Amino acid sequence: MRFPENTPHADAALDELQKRLRDRRDERGVKMIALERLTGLGHTTVSKALNGRNLPTRATVMGLARVLKLDPGPLLHLWEQAAEAGPQKAPQEPATREFFRDLIEKHTQLFAGRQSESARIMEFIRNRSSGYVFVEALSGYGKTSLLADLVRQNPEFRYHFISQAYRRSGGGFDPTSPEDVLECLCEQLDAAHVRGGGLKSLERQFRGLMTRPPKSPTVVVLDAVDELAPPDQLRTLLPRRLPPGLVLVLSGRAQGDRSCLGDLALSPADVSLHLRLEGLGEGALVELLRMAGGAAAGLAEDADFVAEMHRVSAGDPFYVRFLAEDAAAGVLTRENVERTPTGLEAYLDQQLEQLNRSAHRTEHVEILGFLLEAGTLSALDLYNLVEGLTWLNFDTILREIHRFLLVHRRAAPGLAPGRGAEEYSFCHDRFRQYFRSRAGLG
Repeated sequence: MRFPENTPHADAALDELQKRLRDRRDERGVKMIALERLTGLGHTTVSKALNGRNLPTRATVMGLARVLKLDPGPLLHLWEQAAEAGPQKAPQEPATREFFRDLIEKHTQLFAGRQSESARIMEFIRNRSSGYVFVEALSGYGKTSLLADLVRQNPEFRYHFISQAYRRSGGGFDPTSPEDVLECLCEQLDAAHVRGGGLKSLERQFRGLMTRPPKSPTVVVLDAVDELAPPDQLRTLLPRRLPPGLVLVLSGRAQGDRSCLGDLALSPADVSLHLRLEGLGEGALVELLRMAGGAAAGLAEDADFVAEMHRVSAGDPFYVRFLAEDAAAGVLTRENVERTPTGLEAYLDQQLEQLNRSAHRTEHVEILGFLLEAGTLSALDLYNLVEGLTWLNFDTILREIHRFLLVHRRAAPGLAPGRGAEEYSFCHDRFRQYFRSRAGLG
């Protein structure tokens, strides 16, 4: 087909359409999660509309224009030019990237208090042509949530979360495995990548991608580098100076005087922006209570309640999130907040006492025990392992321990979808370590 003079090619029209939507989103400061809620569209639909290589539907463009308060006329003109030129041929989203959707949603449902850190990272990305960003914090202090929020707001970022929550003792995609980490990132960074070449081939390809300037500015987010197994597996793969156009955002646990950067053969001098996450302030607690909704929204306006909640939690983001959920459900109130346990471990002891009084105590003990041993199990695995657990009572029994678990509702590469394929693990290593200590496993 010949294109009329001065009419952009389909790719150029789509690029311009998406650029106008993204620029307007940035101009108005609208977050991705707000776009999804206000348009009623799913995360994948909005993400691909702003950054995908396939043309979004006309209705999606109209919905985004409405929420962003953009004149839909010029956008629809670009949409029609792209549509008339024919469908775009583009590879599908890598399955390994899609694997982390549940993790990203879980970590961004109640997320607040890190606006300054997010702004500093985005300012660095805009103003610097390349370099390392390193986010460091104690376990549970929001590293993964911060990076998940960055990815959600910027779907064009490439990413991998080295999550112990999804670690497998058997086969299947294991995000802590060096081979699966490199497979995931190479898929996103190189359109010509072919799966199945083996670890040595992946290392050569990834090393090349990290030393050559990319065709367009690229941001790679790699969360929890200290959880890689073994932790020094990337030691020879990252240059001390990244090529122009490449920014690599890393995160890792604070380890006293030792830094996990050493496992990557990097030093603090190689890092252009180093952020250390501290506990949350009272302002962040107010924001979280409002986000939690329910009874928590009213408590957000009670300065004494917020101050007491901050005292017992010491601003620990992990503990604060559960207190906000309790407040939303009416469990945590003005009347009992002073009796709330000080510190996460004391709070979990209280939660464990409640589970011990449950009618499903036996099933809970077995489920948690099997997850401690295996790391990740599917619903079908749990049916087979836990006596008396069936698809009929599964939801009822899981409800009481659901807050401790991460549910992966989308099948991993090579795993057929379906209810039996849903996978369960502890939602954070702090829970796993707590239950290990209470089970006498050290």
